[in-house]
Amino acid sequence: MRELFEPASVAVIGASVEGNKVGNIILGNIIESGFQGPLYPINPRYQEVMGLKCYPRVSDVPGPVEMAVVVVPAKFVLQVMEECGQKGVKAAIVISAGFKEVGLEGAKLERQLGGIAHRYGMRVLGPNCLGLVNTHHRMNATFAREGPREGNIAISSQSGAICVVVLDWAANINIGFSKFISVGNKLDIDEGHLLEYLREDPHTKVIGMYIEGTDRGREFLRQAELTTKVKPVIALKAGRTSSGAKAASSHTGAMSGSDKVYDAAMRQAGVVRVGDIEDMFDLLQAFSTMPLPDGEGVAIITNAGGLGVMAADACSDYGLTLASFEPSTIERLKEKLPPAASLYNPIDVVGDADAERYDHAIRTVMDDPNVACVLALLAPTDLVDISSVAGTLATFAGSSPKPIVTSFVGGKEMAAPIDMLKAAGIPNYPSPERGIKVLAAMAEHRRSLVRKGSRAVEPTEADHEAVREVISSVRSQGRLQLSESEGKSILKAYGISTPREGTAKDLPAALELAASIGYPVVMKVESPDIAHKTDVGGVVLNIDDPQELERSYQVMLSKVREKMPKALITGVSIQSMVKGREVIVGMVRDDQFGPVITFGLGGIFVEIMKDVTQGIAPLDRDDVERMIRSIRAYPMLTGARGRRPGDITALAEIILKISQMSMEFPELEELEMNPVMVGDEGKGVTAVDALVTIKGEKQ
Repeated sequence: MRELFEPASVAVIGASVEGNKVGNIILGNIIESGFQGPLYPINPRYQEVMGLKCYPRVSDVPGPVEMAVVVVPAKFVLQVMEECGQKGVKAAIVISAGFKEVGLEGAKLERQLGGIAHRYGMRVLGPNCLGLVNTHHRMNATFAREGPREGNIAISSQSGAICVVVLDWAANINIGFSKFISVGNKLDIDEGHLLEYLREDPHTKVIGMYIEGTDRGREFLRQAELTTKVKPVIALKAGRTSSGAKAASSHTGAMSGSDKVYDAAMRQAGVVRVGDIEDMFDLLQAFSTMPLPDGEGVAIITNAGGLGVMAADACSDYGLTLASFEPSTIERLKEKLPPAASLYNPIDVVGDADAERYDHAIRTVMDDPNVACVLALLAPTDLVDISSVAGTLATFAGSSPKPIVTSFVGGKEMAAPIDMLKAAGIPNYPSPERGIKVLAAMAEHRRSLVRKGSRAVEPTEADHEAVREVISSVRSQGRLQLSESEGKSILKAYGISTPREGTAKDLPAALELAASIGYPVVMKVESPDIAHKTDVGGVVLNIDDPQELERSYQVMLSKVREKMPKALITGVSIQSMVKGREVIVGMVRDDQFGPVITFGLGGIFVEIMKDVTQGIAPLDRDDVERMIRSIRAYPMLTGARGRRPGDITALAEIILKISQMSMEFPELEELEMNPVMVGDEGKGVTAVDALVTIKGEKQ
């Protein structure tokens, strides 16, 4: 995309002499930013704009045009793009609105625009966007009034308004940008393309993204995984509500709404997801100026005990640890700190601390191997020279081997010292909690780099032909929902253990089956029309003898017929009673990201507790182990309250097998095993139930 970001020549189609017109602002911004190449205003109404010769059409320009900025009404864009294609333009920024964001007619126009671009091999940014800035190429091709200064942060945004907000924030915080991209409707260029380009950009250290949605989820995931190994990506994903959740027949599908899928995808790719724009600003500031911490131990230095306590509490909230200092560190601190100082973490250098005291404390803890990062706090006491302390802290900018952030807490008296810190590139936050939150995010990003050193997926042997036969048989009957026995046959093909069981057509057959399996048994109604048997009374547990089975048989069928009179009942399933810890393992196929694997606390309360986590297939062993550890009920699996630990190794294997199955059989739309019974360590894992839905055949 060189011609988009580093064009040798630019045409502004729709340039204007009227100061309130977008075409005037964009042309003026390009000139003011110091663009070095030929710049051509295009508008048949003028002969000259801003001292530059104006041409009626882009085809009238005598020399080559590598990039065009299109600022004409939507109804003229197709004609203009056709002329650009004939001229040999390689990239276009379509500022014009009036496309798919306005409805069906606009969407049709946008498809036609895409067809023209494809025919001529043009890359397109937009339409309906603010434009693009490349500070290192001295090109501001936007209509934002505030142009960014040069820096090392690249920003992309799906919202033009957010672009303006970020530019205004950056001007106030003294932060610069390498690239600034408004993607608009993403007809062609989207976040995946930008990650691929920015990953190799030598001027970009950190990437920030505001995302509302993506049409190429798996490609975004792939590019994000590659990019986060090289430089951090911080994303603010809007649209967190359940309104976008996928309607599904299984619990798994119901709990895998669009926001949860994005959350899983970003976490798996190593993207740092933030919840609001304030967090995004905080992280961009630190990631752009500071090295990553090589660990989780934080040293807190303060002149006010209360601020230190607040920071220590925040460490607990965000998963950082207070570093334990080496004895030599304590001895060095004693050399220049007063007797009243606290030498243990948090270090209280006392209210009258001067710049020398702060400098000594910071340099001392920086040398401690247990310290990975530093938070310096300052309250505006009457005895402290705030500007002097700020000047000392500013000397750590660009030279500190470990990240250091500050929190100068206060108002009017802090303004000038904070400006000194900003100018030097030392991140400052208005509260200790925000400083700790930033350091925690940096530490987590470092951990993700270690986890993602390699993504080796280990395939398991499977009877693929058996799975194909089941799918073919179900489709031939005009069904998409598999029976429980059909679902379990798919699981068995992948070596997933299921209970001893059989299907009986009537009561005598059920009694005979139970005798051969051995009591206690479970009885379940068999019906392709009933997804959740427990909800209609179609499951009876812990049947200990034939008499109890005979009584339960009639009662269960009566309940089912009462609640679902039209359901086709094909018999009952008799299964051996399996005990263990109940978890859920499932898969639902997302339109953007493909197979989403869900794991969590199982049983009948799964949708109430919602103690689940998601991952995007294919999963590797590290992904699965992280998923297992992340649920709140994890202590239940490790042997809480004196119980023996569960067979977590076997549980990980079953999740890996479902991940593999979902990749090998795209026909599977949803799959849920609930409950999966996790036995004690070494005793294995058993899938007690199986709910499987397949896609219909393509017409």
